[in-house]
Amino acid sequence: MNPLSAHGPTQQDRADFEYALGRAFADPAVRAALAADPAQAARLRALARQRTAEILAVAEPEYLTYSRLRDAAPVGAGPAPEPGERMSGWFGALALVVPIVSGSAAAVFFLLAALIGLSSPHAFTADVLRTAAWSAVAAAVASALIGLLGLLFSAARQRAVSPENPQQAQDLSTARTAWRTALLHRGLIPFLLADLQTAEPGP
Repeated sequence: MNPLSAHGPTQQDRADFEYALGRAFADPAVRAALAADPAQAARLRALARQRTAEILAVAEPEYLTYSRLRDAAPVGAGPAPEPGERMSGWFGALALVVPIVSGSAAAVFFLLAALIGLSSPHAFTADVLRTAAWSAVAAAVASALIGLLGLLFSAARQRAVSPENPQQAQDLSTARTAWRTALLHRGLIPFLLADLQTAEPGP
């Protein structure tokens, strides 16, 4: 029975099939068989896609193992960035960039206030600058605290949603490699060579 007949191939399965198909055409035996008529490659590629179910069935044991491990993997596992990761980026900016900018502004205000305070007629301006400087300091401290708390919250949330399991990830990767290898060596290469031998003109 076709291992994909129950639910059909996933997008990842189709991508793996195309990857294995490309490697099959790079196989030395297939390349040698195509040397006499390279134009056959396009016909063979289309034919392999038409008979995907037949080719996939050859690697059924490996696919079932791979599918079982993939179904058991945590939901959302994969390289795509999660919303929590993007949120961490915002909190990181809040914890680092904003305090630096606010702290720099505070230092400038304090320096200007000190210079202007040397002149008695400008004492009011110096007081305004000192007030602005302390406001910038308060903003820097507040943004640093909010950003740090946000980073801690995001890290805790990501650990709760997608717990790390290195052994499970390794097993899944190994099973996927085994399936693609079986698909290549037991499915696609024999299929292509058999068709090419059948298409050879007689003496």
